[in-house]
Amino acid sequence: MCGITGYITNQKLPLDEMLFSLKHRGPDAQGKYETNINNKYIGLGHTRLSILDLSEKGNQPFVSADAKIHVVFNGEIYNYLELKEQYLKAEHFVSNTDTEVVLKLYQQKGISFINLLNGDFAMAILDENENKFYLIRDRAGVKPLYFSYQNETLIFGSEIKSILKAGIKAELATENLQKYFVFKYSPANETLFKNINRLQPAHFAEYDFSNASFQIKNYWQPAQQEKYKGISYQDAQTEVKQLLQDATEKRLLADVPVGTFLSGGLDSSIIASFLKDKPVIMHYCASKEAKDLIKEGTTSDFRYAQQLATDWNLNMTEIPIGSDNTNLEQIRNTIKYGDDLIADGSQIPSFLITQQAAKNSKVILSGMGADELFLGYAGHQMTLIDNWIGKMPFSKSIAKAFYSLDQGNGKFKAFRRYLHKLGKYYEYPNYKYGLYTIVGDFENSLAVFNGKTENTTQFLSNYFPKDANPFDCFNTFEYDNFLQKNVAYLDRMTMANGVEGRVPFLDYRIIEFAHAIPTNFKISNLGKTKVILKDAFKNDLPNYVTNRRKAGFGMPLRSIFSSEQKINDLLDRELLNSIDGFSMEHIEKNIQNHLSGREDNSALIYALISFQEWYKMYIV
Repeated sequence: MCGITGYITNQKLPLDEMLFSLKHRGPDAQGKYETNINNKYIGLGHTRLSILDLSEKGNQPFVSADAKIHVVFNGEIYNYLELKEQYLKAEHFVSNTDTEVVLKLYQQKGISFINLLNGDFAMAILDENENKFYLIRDRAGVKPLYFSYQNETLIFGSEIKSILKAGIKAELATENLQKYFVFKYSPANETLFKNINRLQPAHFAEYDFSNASFQIKNYWQPAQQEKYKGISYQDAQTEVKQLLQDATEKRLLADVPVGTFLSGGLDSSIIASFLKDKPVIMHYCASKEAKDLIKEGTTSDFRYAQQLATDWNLNMTEIPIGSDNTNLEQIRNTIKYGDDLIADGSQIPSFLITQQAAKNSKVILSGMGADELFLGYAGHQMTLIDNWIGKMPFSKSIAKAFYSLDQGNGKFKAFRRYLHKLGKYYEYPNYKYGLYTIVGDFENSLAVFNGKTENTTQFLSNYFPKDANPFDCFNTFEYDNFLQKNVAYLDRMTMANGVEGRVPFLDYRIIEFAHAIPTNFKISNLGKTKVILKDAFKNDLPNYVTNRRKAGFGMPLRSIFSSEQKINDLLDRELLNSIDGFSMEHIEKNIQNHLSGREDNSALIYALISFQEWYKMYIV
């Protein structure tokens, strides 16, 4: 919806420049408020993308009647009309915005009001009556919020670039770099910028002006809910259908046109199934060239989406993507808008799709989140196979045979890649299950930068303690990490084009439901993934959607990096060699093993290229 930024410091900061850096997030209006409390300068800024109440009455900051409470808000509260009716009947409103409801709820209930919200949001509240300031982020982390806190100075923003405009020097957090190459993003609350962190999902930060204290608190956990204890499979199917339909309908709330990302896969098709009778909804799908699909070893999403659009008479737009789109210009584009570096081949298609969608739709619904909540990735299937092998005689020999498989040669490349990884890490400690689901090879990724390896292995081990059930561990591991990476790039690539991304599967009620149901409701003993979703919607979706093979959404990196010339054109070896800590020997080894087809190091090569361009843009 918007961009927010601001500061609490000992001197006034260039708030206008901080706001200008977020103009793409809010091209429709801009507002700010600056004051002084206890010798601290305070600034709040907002750039607006108008979604609800398009009039000037919706411009921010919002201020209380006594001019003592100021709010800047990014996102949407999907139940704001219900909250208005339930708690604020006696209040006078000047707008029809959810932000004004947020302000009045805070006045009535204090910081505990956040527990009433169903939405995607990042907000800042300055309360001059209580001499307190709050930063708050939604439960699932759909909306971003970054901060730098040093020596009683707090600077925050929807994107890191606004913090840098405040005068924070861009320095590389070398200690986080090895994890970046392993995960292809910085996990937890880390970034690659020294002294700049994310406020984690379901947390709020409180700055108390009376003693200049700063503390961060958790306000929600997706823990198991008592109401789902012992729920039958049949009742669980009914529940998930009702929750998803309500979550989708809530996310249609807008005074502007709404569209969807339609891949033809299960998750986006479920969302589309609720919208079949709404011809004004536009649907957008990427298509890839046949030559890229062959080299990738994957199937075409577009073919299924096209069939679905025909069968349901959906208004769908095709957006071609291919090898030619992966050039330094497009990579730099995603890095410029992303700034919190993510090396994910899905960013470029997300940007290109949204760029086209922005011509007709200002809100886009995504099926993101279902794979993490309902065990939909191949790595989850590998975990099941690992457990099967462990019960067999000669299990180590079987694993060794898997490891001998070339990842990039022969048929069924997608399966070979995962079996190779399973074989390679079969005898690792319990954190091996995390290695099955991360993108790329763990050891190869560790080797390209000389860091403290034990920091990375301990990080993984904390999620997968010895003898713990790996499927229980996935709940937390993927929710805290892979999912956060995905919602981060969704936000950046949509907001780069002035479009708001919404994620029905990440309604907090669905998150609570997914954490409560048994593992066998999600993945069957025979390896069928997202079982409950497929069974719940089997009468609503055609078989070619529920029974199809999963296809990754992203640029065809394996196809692109099958060319040594392409790698040489994109990779700046001279720059990497100039940065202390990089192992050029291991980088070259990974490239050569990739080109030979022995290994698939495409994700790692992309991470190296992405890092070098990020480094040039922000650090050099």
